[in-house]
Amino acid sequence: MDVFSYSTRVTYGEVDGALHLTLRGAMAMMQEAAIVHSSQAGYAVADIPRTHVIWMLVHWRVKMVKDACWNEAVAVKTWPRSMGRVTSVRNFEISNARGETVALGESEWILVSTDTGRAKRITPEIAGAYELVPRDVFSEPFPAAPEGEGEVVCRLDIRRSDMDTNHHVNNLVYLDYALEALPEGFSWDEVAVAYHRQLLPGQRVVCRRLVQDDLVAVDLVGEGDEILHGRVLFRAAGAKAVEVLDSVPESMV
Repeated sequence: MDVFSYSTRVTYGEVDGALHLTLRGAMAMMQEAAIVHSSQAGYAVADIPRTHVIWMLVHWRVKMVKDACWNEAVAVKTWPRSMGRVTSVRNFEISNARGETVALGESEWILVSTDTGRAKRITPEIAGAYELVPRDVFSEPFPAAPEGEGEVVCRLDIRRSDMDTNHHVNNLVYLDYALEALPEGFSWDEVAVAYHRQLLPGQRVVCRRLVQDDLVAVDLVGEGDEILHGRVLFRAAGAKAVEVLDSVPESMV
């Protein structure tokens, strides 16, 4: 069974102030690897005029395991683990030149018709373009999200620069919006993102934050209609999220 491997280096835009790969940077690498892999399979954005379908992200979970530094060579491995009627689970592993795991990821994608905007059945032809590798990267599920309605922390306008080739807010920008609801200095090493509804130009996003144990949930809600567009769950690194947030001065929140 073949696993697709995408070789790259940690770029300046993917590191923090200490020149270490960020979790967002790891997600950007994974997104790129998935697109390149689907391009080789014949089902990426450039193939839409022929296929009339596109893969859209539904869920994403990523965990940092080990530091990687700016300009360090890494390999992003990705493979479809399963394919159902309209969805596929794709896993990721980023490793360094020594073969050590840097980050792990699991994602679920839905096949969508570009003609109707609705879910499209995965045909035998589409499934046959990918080789399934039944290997998981996580042994336990991500903790359940906190219940209840969070406090409004900020409101954000959607910019034209947030759009991607599918003409909606890019997957990673959902994370950027949620990060605005976290205080400066909050450390996290695992994230889970659920995409409920597309965010489009002209909308405004309300970020609602809810904290429970080592989790911080940020709901991205449409202003005025209260429609949930996405939920981002951050897992605090090395401390309870409640304790970390309580220690941050109000002026920093």
